[in-house]
Amino acid sequence: MLSPTLHSQERALLQQQQRGYVGLRFHWPALEQEFDRYRLQRSQRQLPWVFGSVLFFMLAYALLDFLMTPLGWLTLPIRVSALVLLMLGYPLIAGRQLAPKIAWSAYGAAYAVCGLSIIAVIYINISRGVNLPYDGMFLLFCYGYFMLGLPWRMTLLLSWGQFAVFIGLGWWLGVPLDVLSYQGLFLGCVNLIGSFGSYLLEHSQRSAWLNLSLLEIARSQAEGEDARKLRLLAAASHDLRQPLNAMGLYAEHLAELHTDAPTQQLTQRLRESVGQLGRMLQSLLDFTRLTLPGQISVQRAPLELRSFLARLLHEHEGQAQGTELRLDCPEPIWVITDAALLERLLRNLLSNALRHADASLLLLSACPAAGEQVEIRVRDDGRGLSAQEQALVFEEFRQLDNPGRLAERGLGLGLAIVQQLAQLLGHSLQLDSAPGEGSCFRLWLPANLAPPVDAEGAPAPSNSLTGRVLVIEDDQAGRDALAGLLQRWGLDVQACADLSQAQQALANGPVDVLISDLRLGLAQDGLQVLELLREQAQHMLPALLMTAEVTPALVERAALAHIPVLAKPVLPARLRQALVRVLAQA
Repeated sequence: MLSPTLHSQERALLQQQQRGYVGLRFHWPALEQEFDRYRLQRSQRQLPWVFGSVLFFMLAYALLDFLMTPLGWLTLPIRVSALVLLMLGYPLIAGRQLAPKIAWSAYGAAYAVCGLSIIAVIYINISRGVNLPYDGMFLLFCYGYFMLGLPWRMTLLLSWGQFAVFIGLGWWLGVPLDVLSYQGLFLGCVNLIGSFGSYLLEHSQRSAWLNLSLLEIARSQAEGEDARKLRLLAAASHDLRQPLNAMGLYAEHLAELHTDAPTQQLTQRLRESVGQLGRMLQSLLDFTRLTLPGQISVQRAPLELRSFLARLLHEHEGQAQGTELRLDCPEPIWVITDAALLERLLRNLLSNALRHADASLLLLSACPAAGEQVEIRVRDDGRGLSAQEQALVFEEFRQLDNPGRLAERGLGLGLAIVQQLAQLLGHSLQLDSAPGEGSCFRLWLPANLAPPVDAEGAPAPSNSLTGRVLVIEDDQAGRDALAGLLQRWGLDVQACADLSQAQQALANGPVDVLISDLRLGLAQDGLQVLELLREQAQHMLPALLMTAEVTPALVERAALAHIPVLAKPVLPARLRQALVRVLAQA
């Protein structure tokens, strides 16, 4: 929504466009003042070039007069005096802090000084019997009308005034009437052409300024809309993911507490519903974030594909339901990409194939390609897509095989997010498909020709979960759910609601891992709390940060502190993987 000030400005600009400005003056004084400042700034940006060319011509003509005319010694002081006056007036013309009237007055005075000096040189020579041509006046008028950028009325007043002085002095000094008439006709025509040309120039400048001002207001309005969407996105991220995260943890906790068949069946359905809701919410939030400029930053780094793709394929085995998953990447291949964004992209492609392709085989492969590229393929042997369907699959909320909009088949945003992520990463994406022949999504990434030297020597993390974990979470439901789940995994858990409780728990005994929510209702956020606890422990304790508001700025802050960020709702399997990694560092 536009602010009252912007709204009134927009209304005034639109009304001025409708009224027109044939007289080269806006109806509203505020608009005229704003345009005058814009025009002055534009002229000041061009001033060094204009001023430099004027100095060049004046020096050149002074030198020609001195070398080629018998009265050069007499006219040289006039040229030099005009140059000195121009140089003294330059700071007034270029001054950004002066009022426009003062700057325009100084600019007009400089134009007048140039013209009068030229007239003086011409008639000094004529008075001594030297017939000097009037081409200097022609150049003067060309500069005045088309180069200086003076207001149209000021240009007309000064140019026609100097023309009148030139003709008047010629008549007073007795210049032959036929010569004076010819000179007057020529310079008068130059002034007429210049008057109409500078009128059209200023008219177009006013039109361009009105359009630019309206465009700037539209940009401000769009930025306001983006800011409003970001506030909505942040609120939705936190307020919806917080209870959803607790629901998922409670469902996992319930499944581990009760092993009887009816309870297991119920908890399984509950976990599926929570997971489905989480995926739908994640898709909506991801799509919204991707459509807003500057919300996702790309952090490119070397990535080894074979282990990366193997992990992704392994994590999708539970979703396969009769589809054979196969990896074709016989040797380690290194690329340059953002691992987190690439993982999101490939997860969407794998999930899309498992849900919609009706395939018996899903092949994930990577191999070197031409031009120092690496090609990743997600190929299935399912029903395939026609050319018409291929043109539709990347559209938002488009589902070709779900006319009833069954919730378990998603929202139709998966491939739209894939396309946006590919564009954001700068990776070329191509779809090859035909009815009955399956589909193949091909992605090209830049190869990393010099992989890290110690990449092969990294030890595999242990799967054991033993240690003492300090949890900081102000939401009681989320805190209890997380603590219960961690305890079921065999960890010793200290759950705290705020920083003071966490500091007291840390003083009572050492801990192996810190886990904190981002929003704690304190002056410090979760990342700052983790840093304070590390300072208290005098040790770089392994830590995890859980949040529903994953932004590029937060990820960068967390990366500098060596703290992984887990987006809510956190899947128990993802949380367990992260704990295995950080406990291995303890």
